[in-house]
Amino acid sequence: MGNKTRWALLVAALVPTFIVAGFWQHEHAALNGTRSRLNSSELGAIATLLKDDQALIKELQADPSTEKDARILASYLAEIRRDGVAKHADMKQRLDQLAENNTAIVTLIKVYAPHAKTPVFTAEADKFRNYASAWRDRWNSVMELFMAGGNYAASEVPFPSGFPDAVQAEIAAAR
Repeated sequence: MGNKTRWALLVAALVPTFIVAGFWQHEHAALNGTRSRLNSSELGAIATLLKDDQALIKELQADPSTEKDARILASYLAEIRRDGVAKHADMKQRLDQLAENNTAIVTLIKVYAPHAKTPVFTAEADKFRNYASAWRDRWNSVMELFMAGGNYAASEVPFPSGFPDAVQAEIAAAR
């Protein structure tokens, strides 16, 4: 086999290799762009739901029937005991919405967490998951406590106040 034949075979083998490598590079870049857009939309959804949560909490705390120095759920329990469940249906709807928002945020955190860019987001997201789980358990126990005549324990998992800032920092890092 002559030198020209070897070169021709080498070129014939390398051309498709370069074409495939170029195609792979293009697809890899497109995948990274798509992944970045998805991560950005997940973070945006978390931020929006957090704002909704904070607005709901402010509404619930500002409600004139909310007892002073009482947590929201303890206050709701006292109110339905005093006035009946039907009279506080609007408050129940807001509390249900808060529980649904928390569930959605936790779901979005689970999807986004493997791609997190900052350790602060990861730590604050864990705190939020713990908060949401404890809050859901307390919310789900309202009717049992109501029927049994019991009260909530004084301790409550506080809202992780650093989480909204961690989400904003993560959005900035993801750009």
